[in-house]
Order: sequence, then structure tokens, then C-alpha cells
Amino acid sequence: MKTIYFIRHAQSQANAGQATFDNETIGLTETGEQQARQLAQTLTGTPDLIICSKYIRTQLTAVPVIAKLPNTPVDILPLHEFTYLSPTICAGTTAHRRQNWVFDYWESCNPSFVHGVGAESFDQFMTRIEECLAILQTDKAQNMYVFTHGYVLRAIWQILLGHKFPSEYERMHHFHHHMGLLEVPNTCIFKANFNNNEWQIVEPQLQDFLFP
Repeated sequence: MKTIYFIRHAQSQANAGQATFDNETIGLTETGEQQARQLAQTLTGTPDLIICSKYIRTQLTAVPVIAKLPNTPVDILPLHEFTYLSPTICAGTTAHRRQNWVFDYWESCNPSFVHGVGAESFDQFMTRIEECLAILQTDKAQNMYVFTHGYVLRAIWQILLGHKFPSEYERMHHFHHHMGLLEVPNTCIFKANFNNNEWQIVEPQLQDFLFP
């Protein structure tokens, strides 16, 4: 049986409300660095593989864990955050400044819409995450730590639930209005097993109100 611990990165500069310019290079705050060290103390197992996204905040979160487990191989998968707003358009803005853009994006609920240069559509995002899950399923490692992001964790859990949506619009609507209720604090750990070609969500167990 394969066991995967999906872990959200520690507090980033964007999480703390700071202006950001490049999604890929957003770093951790001092609080985030402390959270990363505490996480390394919490994780007591010895995985076969550690995976990070290409975004630096997941790699920085993993640093204390990697230092603790120097013999464990480390890999990168495209499990980076959903960039639905164009980094070019949003360069130098804070989360507060982007609120109206965020509201308009999710209200339109258009799964094929691309906001601008450097952004991806919801359909592209979900396809990317599905492809990463397929890689994880076939990897020979049986115990993994996967450092990733908030939207990615919600997407993974929506996929693992196995519900068949009548349209991509319905899937996007469910993602925003139902999976958006799923709490994903910094350094939270989601655990899943893969056995006999089936995924099993171990934790967190989801509340009934998350589903239509």
C-alpha cells in the first residue's frame, strides 16, 4: 500500500499580505520559517521520496525535513499553485488589491478562461493535477512527503472523491463553492493511501456540507 502525505507550504510572503511580483519565487516569512522547522519535528517517519513543487515556498518549507532526512531522494513535480490571475497583470500587487479580480474570476465560472500571460485555465489546472496523481500512482516509492499548495490540495481531494460532474462548469462551481470550505492552513497535512488501484482519503475526513 502506498501512503502519501500531502503538505501545504509554510506561511509565505503573499499569505502575510505582502506585495509580490513572481509567483514562482515568493519566499517564506519569518513565521513561515519557524513553521517549517516545527513541521520537521512533527514528521517522524522516513519516506522513500520527498516531492516539492517548482515554487520556492514549497522547497523552503521542505528544507528542514530534507536536512533531517539526508538520504531520502528529492524530486520536483508540477504540483505548483493554481495561477488563475496573470502574474504580468498582477505584478507588485497584494492579495487585498487583487480581491476584485479574484471575485470576478470565480463569479464568471468559465473553466476554459485564461486571464492573461502566465495564467492557466481551471481546465488546464485540473488536468495538470490529474497527470501528477497518475505519476504518483505509478512511482515505485511507497511512502512519500509531497510539499504543495492550498488550491492543489483542494483539487486533489476533489479528484480523489471520484465524483463525476455533468460538466466542467459544474466541477469548477463545486470546487469554488464546496471545496473552498475545506480548510488548508499553512503546513497542514493531508493523508491518502493508494492500494489496488484505488485511492482512499485518510485525513482530513470531509464534512457532509462540502457536497451538493
